[in-house]
Amino acid sequence: MSLAALRHNWWMMAIRGVLAIALGLVVLLWPSVTLGVVVLFFGIYAVLDGAWTLAAARHAAGRFLDAWPLVLEGAVSITLGLMALAWPFVSRRFIAALVAWGLATGILELITAAGKPREGAGHWFMATAGVSSLFLALLILLVAHGDADFVVRLLAVYALVFGMILAFAAALFRRSRGLAEG
Repeated sequence: MSLAALRHNWWMMAIRGVLAIALGLVVLLWPSVTLGVVVLFFGIYAVLDGAWTLAAARHAAGRFLDAWPLVLEGAVSITLGLMALAWPFVSRRFIAALVAWGLATGILELITAAGKPREGAGHWFMATAGVSSLFLALLILLVAHGDADFVVRLLAVYALVFGMILAFAAALFRRSRGLAEG
């Protein structure tokens, strides 16, 4: 996917950021939210984010396979979202799925960032999103046998940070679009 395509479709990245921020806020602001409810919310979020990622890949790339990291990321998110919806109250399975999702999306986001010019801030924001996904997966793996409330809060904070990174990257692509056109 080209830099011009990212500039043109900045709003699709912004919507992914808004979805992640919404998940984080719902989880943080819901008093005494249980892991089972968070798993349901995560499942809905992951399916929506995955579907939106596939739509963004299709819309932004000349050919669908030109954006293969995004296509794969979308497919992984949908699959794990459906798994979370199928197992909403089997929390240890969900934690394993969450770790797998974080690792897969982190690697795919880093691959996407590696294909972008390094002089732009958008590249670094995309790389930061990938690193944050990997960090979440590794942190959850370390605390997988710990307190479920801690994992819930960790997921909420990750969603907020990831969503803000995507929103900032989208804003930078929008701004660079205006500079490129003007």
